[in-house]
Amino acid sequence: MSKVYFISLKVKEKGFLEKMNMLLRKSGLLHIIDKDDLVGIKIHFGEKGNTSYIRPTFVKNVARFVSDKRGNPFLFDTTTLYNGARSNAVDHIKTAYENGFNFGYPIVIADGLCGEAKRSIEINKKRIKNASLALLIFSCDSIISVAHFKCHMLSAFGGAIKNVAMGCASKEGKLSMHSTVSPFVNKDECVGCGDCTSFCPSDAIEVNSTAEIDVNKCVGCGSCISICKEGAIKIHWNVKLEAFQEKLAEYCYAVCKAKSGKMFYINFLLNVTPSCDCFPSSDTPIVPDIGVLASKDPVAIDQASCDLVNNSIGIESSKLERAFGKGDDKFRDLFSEISWEYGLQYAESIGLGTRKYILKEIV
Repeated sequence: MSKVYFISLKVKEKGFLEKMNMLLRKSGLLHIIDKDDLVGIKIHFGEKGNTSYIRPTFVKNVARFVSDKRGNPFLFDTTTLYNGARSNAVDHIKTAYENGFNFGYPIVIADGLCGEAKRSIEINKKRIKNASLALLIFSCDSIISVAHFKCHMLSAFGGAIKNVAMGCASKEGKLSMHSTVSPFVNKDECVGCGDCTSFCPSDAIEVNSTAEIDVNKCVGCGSCISICKEGAIKIHWNVKLEAFQEKLAEYCYAVCKAKSGKMFYINFLLNVTPSCDCFPSSDTPIVPDIGVLASKDPVAIDQASCDLVNNSIGIESSKLERAFGKGDDKFRDLFSEISWEYGLQYAESIGLGTRKYILKEIV
């Protein structure tokens, strides 16, 4: 059974940033950092136009905590598979600055200028034999995953496991994880706006009166699903999404193997939106802000995050349809065809962590 530490947004004499420092200290963050370690803080800087990513003030506080204690922190992410504002290092860093992350700590794009800096690690799991990771993963001394916990159209939720798996993979690795996803266009709902074509990394979409996807060119990245305002691009709901969840777990396992005990996880349960931060806009959160979690176990922290969301009251003006009560399954309401538990079950089965946890609240 793993320990997951939690702070709510309630404060007394001390401010919330001081409360965050108590969380980081008591949850054992410093145990994974040796003196003068190069400490990579894995963060999603938010797509251009998105406003629900983690506040830069909170990320700066994590970096300052590491710096004040013993480490040399920097922020990092990798280039995206889709053609957005983060598909190369230059645009990615510009987007990070525009979104407020230019507060004095270095920003490094871990897979190089155009996603070419990569290295493989052997894991020999069910789906992935050799995981292709960003080269920086092997160079830094320790990694802190700082994840915005939210919903996701392929895995139902995105937290610590997805932040590490997708965010530390090379473009080759991202392609491997998405390769089983197969989108299609509902012609009755498509208005032929063409927005999806600008985000497609493989030029697989053409628009005549409606959009058409060339399955031979499609790489399964899911970008078109996120960008479509009409909801006209759908997923073939079948076992392929279970394969996606398995690959996420296996890629997170690969990063943990590369770092050998030098990993730590922080989940922010604020602005729990129905879509991921890769979407170039934001939507109404599905539940009120909950707080921040910290743990050395990626499975336990994601399980605890899911439980806290499901045990919250749903926001009626959000995309939720019926799961407004405490205990109602919010993820199943939004994504009825996805078994969100499966990804955690599989992650546990390969030794990534445990779903059993003790939640220790710090007040």
